[in-house]
Amino acid sequence: MRLLKTEITPLSNELMRIDLRDQPFFWSPFHTQPTFHAHPELELTLIEEGFGKRVIGNKVEPFEAGDMVFVGSNVSHVWLSDPVFYKQDSALQSKAIVAYFNPQFLQLFHAVKEFHDIHEMIQQSSRGIRIFGETRNTIAKMLKQISTKQGFEKVEGLLKIMNLIATTTERSYIINDETEQHDELYPDRLIDVIKYTKDHLHEPITLHQVAGIACMTEQSFCRFFKKRVKKSFSQFLSDLRISHARELLVQTDRSIKDIAGLCGYNSISHFCRIFKEHTGKSPLQYKSGLSVPLLAG
Repeated sequence: MRLLKTEITPLSNELMRIDLRDQPFFWSPFHTQPTFHAHPELELTLIEEGFGKRVIGNKVEPFEAGDMVFVGSNVSHVWLSDPVFYKQDSALQSKAIVAYFNPQFLQLFHAVKEFHDIHEMIQQSSRGIRIFGETRNTIAKMLKQISTKQGFEKVEGLLKIMNLIATTTERSYIINDETEQHDELYPDRLIDVIKYTKDHLHEPITLHQVAGIACMTEQSFCRFFKKRVKKSFSQFLSDLRISHARELLVQTDRSIKDIAGLCGYNSISHFCRIFKEHTGKSPLQYKSGLSVPLLAG
């Protein structure tokens, strides 16, 4: 499944666009098929009817009615209806409310201190935010109400929704893995180690190399790294490689052999064993689980 980078062009003169979708299976009106894609607009999606798999970044999770997710700018994503929805004789329907937020409007949240909470939430939205409970129900009602509004009432509704997401405790992050967070979490000399590791995943990486980058002995580096990252460097490297492998499986059509090599594994059998230890599935099973049935014609 390839990643398509796109832009919601109708937003050029709107702060927010709301789509009320009623379809046999989920797809975006901007694409003819369910497509793994990313765009500069932030997106808030509420599933009203339907079920299947939701892919945010390299995180694959099931979804059903009531699922509400807020994703940040240029975060890759797709909602894939269950295969039963694609059958010719299927009477199932898929319903969703999808709101797109113009990224140009976000400058206001950065510049004004009263919007500090919203700005912080937007900064974290690259991890994907799942919203639940009464907050979800309240936002769902607001989305329906403002879908027919224009002018100030629409802007007011937008601000209220953003504030609710920013201040509620009824939310959780979809991507929680430490290896997927931003480098700002690893200040000073650790940044150089993290960057080197990410840039050289396809190569052998030794403890001696990274200890040298941190200007430490190997023993001191091991203590330092585990204290800061809460895991050993070997665990971190393995997690990072498998995370990258999952991303390649989601975003490309490369062979398992190629992906193993790009993630630093010379042995396919070793790669498959480590991948299954992390995900509970073989690379082929993981990739097959993301497949979208082809439509007739």
